[in-house]
Amino acid sequence: MGWLLWGGLLVLLLLSYVNQRQNITKVMWLTIVAVYLVCNVYVNLFGLLVPVGVIIAFVYMKKAKKPILTTALIFGLICVISTFYVPKISWSQLKAHSQDIQYSAEFNQVNAVYHFSADSEIHEHLSKSALALQDKNPQSEINIEDPHVLFSLWVLSHQGLPMTDLDWLWYKAPLELHYYWQSSRFDELTNKEYIQFRDVGYMGIFTKSERNSPYKLQAVYEYDRLKMNNPVIP
Repeated sequence: MGWLLWGGLLVLLLLSYVNQRQNITKVMWLTIVAVYLVCNVYVNLFGLLVPVGVIIAFVYMKKAKKPILTTALIFGLICVISTFYVPKISWSQLKAHSQDIQYSAEFNQVNAVYHFSADSEIHEHLSKSALALQDKNPQSEINIEDPHVLFSLWVLSHQGLPMTDLDWLWYKAPLELHYYWQSSRFDELTNKEYIQFRDVGYMGIFTKSERNSPYKLQAVYEYDRLKMNNPVIP
């Protein structure tokens, strides 16, 4: 995102000189760009911005008596301040934010959102927890890689609830703990899991990089209720 900001301001800087282009030589165009580049040089002094480049560019402009460079100086100052103080946002963060808006529209109120990267420890933790439950009942036919199994493990662990084995988790837990669950395949690479207690609900987003890859937990949305107060929890 820093490169987008830097490049965008450079384009705007050059456009700001369009009305004066007939009076600007090729050398001056290069000087304008050079001043802008120099302004991006700075020193981080214990968290304080020291715009060394801006100072150098200002001194040069005064000595060369070229007030036309004032605009380049201003754009350079804006760029270096923005680069230094504005929080850096990655494409993955923008994508996650967009997804948060999309998924949150399903609920009356979102209380918390948890994001997990592809290499997060949560995946290994859920896998080990599923294997531990499988060891308690080796004859179970429940697939420990099923998103519903993994999400149930996450939710019940989050709630601090004990778990018996895989069959109990799949068949008996919803009745004994009084919650509703539902799985929804958004597309061939995305699976949505819902677990709704009376007072709180959770939706888990599971994704996989390719068709034959295992699902991994990407995000969990903790909410109050689905819109229209559905489903009705017994």
